[in-house]
Amino acid sequence: MVLGMAVGQASAEVKTPASPAGSVDPAAGCPEGLTPPAAGLQVPARATIAVLGDSLADGIWGGLFRKLVRDKRYTVYRGAKNSVGFGGGDLLDMMDKAFAAGPVDAIVMMVGANDRGGIYVDGKLEAPYKSPQWPDVYRRRVDNFMDASYSRGIPMVWILLPVMREGDAEADARKINSIIMAAAADRRRVRLVESRPMTVDPEGQYAAYLKDAKGQPRLVRHTDGVHFSDFGYDIIADAAFARLNEMSVRFWLMSTRK
Repeated sequence: MVLGMAVGQASAEVKTPASPAGSVDPAAGCPEGLTPPAAGLQVPARATIAVLGDSLADGIWGGLFRKLVRDKRYTVYRGAKNSVGFGGGDLLDMMDKAFAAGPVDAIVMMVGANDRGGIYVDGKLEAPYKSPQWPDVYRRRVDNFMDASYSRGIPMVWILLPVMREGDAEADARKINSIIMAAAADRRRVRLVESRPMTVDPEGQYAAYLKDAKGQPRLVRHTDGVHFSDFGYDIIADAAFARLNEMSVRFWLMSTRK
């Protein structure tokens, strides 16, 4: 099922008719921090979300696909790859390929699970793992990726790493998250989704199972202690899409002006 989504659909637009007297204000309910849309604003008929990053991001792609597959206004571009990270490169080729495939209106990014190692530049080790220079070199790659998205004028939702089962992996995930959080702090077109609160038990610990809306236990994590089940990915994909609607008038309008 997940391989059937088309990419690069054109972003055709339709004009919203002027609101008659007594009708709902077109800006009603606009999220705080967004410029409220004016009456008669052109509402996009289509939008493409490019999902980039590693295998965790690919799982988020699946969650967004399942969420949006029946709404033909949305295209979810599959641009993530297994076993990649900023340790091996700047990943800017992912973004370039997404835009080469067609118009992109937003990026959803998740990366870091494979970055528990040295950072290489042009095939040479520049920052050994856990060396004093490692955080600064990693930060530069995060900065460059965020800046590349900003230069294209689109919003980016960056999903932070979840709680990990193994203690050493958990410590590394927290370190990587702290670098990404610092990089995003002054970038208004980058918003974070903290997956950690959605992936812990009531005591704040790693949980393989969580209760669904009906109170039934559901498997949320893979046996490797890193990845998720489809149910877990769906939870995070919902949060990512909600964050996109909060930060982008384009997506908010599409969600509220069907």
